[in-house]
Amino acid sequence: MPRNKTISDDEIITIARTLFLKNGINASTRDIAKAVGISEAIIYQRFGTKEDFFFTAMELPKIELDSIFCIQMGEGKVVDNLICISLRIVDYFREAMPIFLTLISHPSFDMQTFCQKHNVPAMQLSNKLIKYLVEESKLGRVSQNNLKAAVNLLLSHLHNIAFYEAIGAPKTNVDSDVADTISLIWNGLAP
Repeated sequence: MPRNKTISDDEIITIARTLFLKNGINASTRDIAKAVGISEAIIYQRFGTKEDFFFTAMELPKIELDSIFCIQMGEGKVVDNLICISLRIVDYFREAMPIFLTLISHPSFDMQTFCQKHNVPAMQLSNKLIKYLVEESKLGRVSQNNLKAAVNLLLSHLHNIAFYEAIGAPKTNVDSDVADTISLIWNGLAP
């Protein structure tokens, strides 16, 4: 008669993610099993190969678009709304960036395959931000000129903030950096 699971897959994955983030792809299943308090065989029974286990553990965090974009259309200043949204996006990128950098360090990582299997957060953010700006443009609060270019530029900058922090670059004043970037982009978006 099989024993009941006492450690959930999520608990194993949480500990594995921590060790993979600390040691990269060199984290051993033996060390992970020891940290979890299970045998190494259980990892292979539940997750298959070490590669499958790695990619399961290193899945990017779910993006909460509703909480990032929790603003009322047509209310407040668009620039202030964009700053608020952008700072929330930076927070998400800060959470996702270490996982993504570890993920892409695996020799068998393939971006095309990854994009086919997962909803890529940057694409979701881009679509939602464009949708927000289109709705604001319908209210006459934003020009429709170059919306996609403006969104790509902004997201690239926000992504770079998190990337530089993840690799240990000197910190900047993110609030003023984001505000300055949006001010510059706003010159092309103002109605």
